[in-house]
Amino acid sequence: MRINANAILQAPTHRELQIDNDKRVFVIGDLDADFMKFQSALKSVNFDVKNDQLISLGDVIDRGNDSLKLLNIFAELGIHMVLGNHEHMMLESLLANDQQARDLWVKNGGDWHIHVKPETLKLSCEKLLTNPLSILLSYQNEKIGLSHTLPQQWHWQHMIVDKHQCVADLLWDRKTVKQKQLFTNEGVLFSVHGHNATANPFWIANSYHIDTNYRGGYPTIVELSTLIKEFKHKRVSSTWY
Repeated sequence: MRINANAILQAPTHRELQIDNDKRVFVIGDLDADFMKFQSALKSVNFDVKNDQLISLGDVIDRGNDSLKLLNIFAELGIHMVLGNHEHMMLESLLANDQQARDLWVKNGGDWHIHVKPETLKLSCEKLLTNPLSILLSYQNEKIGLSHTLPQQWHWQHMIVDKHQCVADLLWDRKTVKQKQLFTNEGVLFSVHGHNATANPFWIANSYHIDTNYRGGYPTIVELSTLIKEFKHKRVSSTWY
């Protein structure tokens, strides 16, 4: 973790979410403040706002031009999201007045906030703090873990007590992807994450990584019922490592 965790400590560490088995549930990777790509992703799966459910893996803001637009739409439509490291930088910059966080944030696409009214930014931060660092989803008789990223050892139903460590592990960690090794990912069938830029989604053991939007790509959106079937098939055929 490259900045302090103070303001973000007000956000829940995790949230348990249950969705009816007959609902279509989609998970979308990092959006990087691009509303047009977000719309295109929804159209690609014929997303039905009234009946389908969507969960975002964080980094909704920065780099693009639509940070506040996306956050407002998420709130209006009741879209679930977990916080990412870019939301963390925003919260520490604006609520904790952390200069180190602000410098890093601006360097990584957060300069859009300079032209936004302080009261508007404060309201956005307050809304962000209602979102958790992770979601434990019950769906189709399975448990699915959702967070921005994942450390090499994790148990979704026995979270560690140290919240600073949770922020580092769930919003910033890159060791799992860099070393292509996951030691334990327990308490779920599998988990899904963004954060680590990739041209194509990939599995590491029972973790799935879908940050395909960075550097000219497009955000990945996956339907969980399909992913559950794919994972079970891979596990049975021993091709999922």
